[in-house]
Amino acid sequence: MVLSFALRNILARPRSWIVGLLAAGMAALLTMGLALVGSIAEGTRKSLIESGAGHLQVYHSASGGVPQLLPGPGGSPELVPLPDYAALEPRLRSVEGVAEVVPLEAGGASVFRGNYLDERFAAVRAVAREPASEERRARLGRLAEDLRHTLERVARDAHRREEAFANDVSAREDLLALEEVTSERFWARFTEEPLPALEFLENRVARQAGEGASIGVDYLGTDVPLFARAFSRFELVSGELPPPGTRGLLLGHGAYEQYFKLPIAARLDELKRERERGSTFAGDERARTLVERNLTELGDLLSRLDVERASALRAVLVRQLGHEGELEALLKEFLTLDDGNFDTRYAAFYAELAPHLPLYRVRPGDTLLLRGALEVGSGVAVRVWGTFRFRGLGGDLSRANSTSLVDLVTARLLSDRMTRSQAEEAQRLLNELGLSGSAQEVSATDFGLPTVVDVESVAPGGAEPVFEREAAGPSTRFTDAEQKDGVLHAALVLKPGVSSEDVAGRIRQLATEQKLPLELAGWEEVGGFVSGLVGMSRLLLFALALLVGLFVLLVSAGTLLLLARERVGEVGTLRAVGMQRSQVFLGLLWEGLLLGALGSVLGIALGAAVLLGAAGQGLPVRDESLQFFLGGPVLYLRLEAWHALAVGLGCSAVVMGASLVPAWRGSSVTPIVAMRQRED
Repeated sequence: MVLSFALRNILARPRSWIVGLLAAGMAALLTMGLALVGSIAEGTRKSLIESGAGHLQVYHSASGGVPQLLPGPGGSPELVPLPDYAALEPRLRSVEGVAEVVPLEAGGASVFRGNYLDERFAAVRAVAREPASEERRARLGRLAEDLRHTLERVARDAHRREEAFANDVSAREDLLALEEVTSERFWARFTEEPLPALEFLENRVARQAGEGASIGVDYLGTDVPLFARAFSRFELVSGELPPPGTRGLLLGHGAYEQYFKLPIAARLDELKRERERGSTFAGDERARTLVERNLTELGDLLSRLDVERASALRAVLVRQLGHEGELEALLKEFLTLDDGNFDTRYAAFYAELAPHLPLYRVRPGDTLLLRGALEVGSGVAVRVWGTFRFRGLGGDLSRANSTSLVDLVTARLLSDRMTRSQAEEAQRLLNELGLSGSAQEVSATDFGLPTVVDVESVAPGGAEPVFEREAAGPSTRFTDAEQKDGVLHAALVLKPGVSSEDVAGRIRQLATEQKLPLELAGWEEVGGFVSGLVGMSRLLLFALALLVGLFVLLVSAGTLLLLARERVGEVGTLRAVGMQRSQVFLGLLWEGLLLGALGSVLGIALGAAVLLGAAGQGLPVRDESLQFFLGGPVLYLRLEAWHALAVGLGCSAVVMGASLVPAWRGSSVTPIVAMRQRED
């Protein structure tokens, strides 16, 4: 009877359908929002797992925090090395469901980016090291003559500053060095012995052209060949993987393109991306600003060109533009871009001009001198083997593709952390000297242990070069035992279809049985600020649900109150013929519940239809900076069963809550009052 009363009231009063429509709108909106946020969370989870985090991270339980693969402004927490990783690794591999165990160590370093003289000297050095031949002698002569003219310009600038710094000892030494390199005897000696002469130029003269700049390098210390096998999105872009047991660096391709590329070329790439998003030079002031910046930096580019490159570049520009001219004027004309010529000139830049430009400041096979984040010691020389990226996880602007890979031994040298064997040796020395304290409280450099290259043997002038210069440093080879000594944490890659919760339970059981100080972390804990953005999206959805729910609650309550007042006489009659107050209350409550339930079902169906129609094949993600958060170049919106259930229950609860006050007031009217109001 109660249910019949509720249905009859709904059908007899179309105005009550407003409540159902409100519930339907709320359900449709939340269905799409929940699917979107859930898909973002799933995409980010997949991206983190496939770019180094793994399904689980194992670390020492005594550590000061959880490992962070993408640390935020606070940096990485202090981690305690895993106990005897060489013995722990096979135990972890034996756990059911574990496919790979990849040792890791996240950190940051910096590399000095030399000035234009460093690059000119590097070009001359490359020719000087070629086998002796007439062609090599002729090229060296041309480059030396061009270099001599450049150094004469540097000397003239220095003499103009001489008066202001007449009492500066280092300034006088610099002037003496410049007088030497502009003398006839220096260049006569240069022709016969170019390499020693270049050493003098690099150490005493290069710094006088400016200090260059420092580039930050975020890295993951790991077993690089194992990392490449374990993570399916890994893709080698250039160069090769370092052989097993060999120290080396794989630069993230994003970092390589952003920080090691000629700035003019990097801005052209940025313009290309902006135009692919629909920007035009006519309507986008930023695009015009990038063009102007390229034109203002032509002087810096020309200063980096030797005579051979400058001549070849001028010939290309004459052919492209169809007329003669000075190199600077031709470059300025070529790089004056608009909507009509950009595509043609962008293609010509890479096809014709780039082979004659210093497009990258470092290439596979070169050696970088890295300094750790704490700048302890002088630097660590490491060979660049190539560049890599993660397929589908954003382009050059992606944080994942801006992270580099380095071997664990080099990572330990950069952090100036002692291995277990070094710590034991240091502790033995402390005990022999009768000193108290722990060897773990000091660094490797405090005991003179070989960790870094002495920069004074590389650049006596104190300027840190990009390329290693005849310096002796740590060995380029290491043993498996050295690599596994002092591992901070490890990523566990699971077999397909295996639950990470089940594997985590097995590892915790193993740690308890064998008394291992192990702790585990999932992707949300390891993801750092990226996981925080996912949490923020969930919080925003929750806030939206509260606001929409409050709106539906208030409007529904008002509508139902009006309807309850219209039915006062009817309620009085029903009460007079024997219907109890509780039955009236339940009838009115059922009315709200049915409106909420029917509206929720309609809204969920509508939301699912929109998702299927608009994003059934996935939504293309053209913005490369968003691809990491969305799991790749295509975002697939999936509505799961629990999404529909949660939305349905939530919307029904809101409308039912809105029905409480109208139902209570409508059922509280006495029969005599209700019937009198009906007569009136």
